[in-house]
Amino acid sequence: MSGKSRGDMGEDKNSEDDNAAAAATTTTAMTTLSRHCFADDDPEAPTLCISIIENMKEDYGLFVWPCSVVLAEYVWQQKHRFQGATVIELGAGTSLPGLVAAKVGANVTLTDDSTRLEVLENMRRVCDLNKIQCNVSL
Repeated sequence: MSGKSRGDMGEDKNSEDDNAAAAATTTTAMTTLSRHCFADDDPEAPTLCISIIENMKEDYGLFVWPCSVVLAEYVWQQKHRFQGATVIELGAGTSLPGLVAAKVGANVTLTDDSTRLEVLENMRRVCDLNKIQCNVSL
């Protein structure tokens, strides 16, 4: 808003440039890396941490939904059920539950809307980031 308060929206020849600069800054600041760690009650047991690339400017699909964290925690707590299982995560988005399943030994396929190629590419990137082998499919 070019340094003006909301109540003072008079003409300013630099406001378009300022708005464009602010939009560019906002766009770059919208990508973040979140880290989600899962541990057992036993302090000697290994901890699992997954890093997720999030893009908060998207309508949906490229940020970690709260229900995704809950499902990932369930997968972690029930890891014995997922070891060796075949798992498909539909509408995977950032893929947190699927990544946890893969880390505990499941054979995982991640899928999402085929028209949202940026989401599919992000799934591949988070797999690489976490050194996890998953099938990413349309």
